[in-house]
Amino acid sequence: MPKLKNKQPQLEMNLTHILRESMNYIRFNKKFCCCIFVINMVFMLTFRIIPSGISNPVSLIWVVAYYVFWSFFYRYYYRLTPYIDAKKLVGSLSPSVKAVILMALVAVAIIFLPMIPLFLGYKNLYLDFYEQYLVLTVSNGWRPFAYQLVLYGLFTLLMPALFCKPYLAWIASLRGRNASFSKISDRTKGNYIQFVALSALLIFPELVADHLDNAWRAQGWIAYPIGTLLFMLTNIIFAKIYDFFYIEN
Repeated sequence: MPKLKNKQPQLEMNLTHILRESMNYIRFNKKFCCCIFVINMVFMLTFRIIPSGISNPVSLIWVVAYYVFWSFFYRYYYRLTPYIDAKKLVGSLSPSVKAVILMALVAVAIIFLPMIPLFLGYKNLYLDFYEQYLVLTVSNGWRPFAYQLVLYGLFTLLMPALFCKPYLAWIASLRGRNASFSKISDRTKGNYIQFVALSALLIFPELVADHLDNAWRAQGWIAYPIGTLLFMLTNIIFAKIYDFFYIEN
C-alpha cells in the first residue's frame, strides 16, 4: 500500500502576538526602521511630483526602484546576503505579476459592478440612480466618505486572497523558497478572519487620514506620512506573519 502523506497541522495565527512582535522589532531596530520610513517617504514624495503619475513612462523607473527597495528590506530583515540579489529579484516577479493581474481584474469587476442592473433590463428603474452615482464618483472627482467606507470594506473582505497570501508568496520567493499560491493558501488555511481583521487595521486608518487630508486641505501632508508609516508597518507585520507560518512552526 502506498504511504499516506502526513498532513501539516493547521496553524491559527494570533494577531495580538503578531502585532506585539512587530512592535518589538521596531523597538529593537529603531535606526533601521527610521531609515526605512524616511526613504519610503522620499519615494512617496518623488512619485507625487511625477507629471500624470503612473501613466507617465518615467514612473516605470520609480516602480523598479521601489520594488528593489522593499526587496532589500526583506533580504536585510532575514540577513540574506547579498541584500540585493538580481537572481532572486527576477524570480520574485512571478508572484508579483500574478498578484497585480489578480488585483487589476477585481478592480475592473468592481468598477463595472454598478452597471450590471443596466444589462439585466432594469434601465428605467436604475438609470437615474446610476447617473447620480456617476456625478458623485466621476464627474466631481470627489467621493463621499460613506462611499469610500463601503469600497474599503469590500476590499478588506477580499484582501486575504488579493494581497495577504500573494504577499507571503512574494516574501517566500525573495528567500528562494516555494512561492506557490496554492501552498501558501494551504499553509495559512483557517485564518481568513485574522487576515480580514489585520487588513482592516491597516486600511481604514489610511482612509481616515485621506479624508482628513481632503477636509483640511492639507495637500497630502497628513495622508502621506500616515500612509508611509502604515506601509512600513505592513511590511514588518508580514515579515512576522511569514516567520510564524514558515520559521517558528
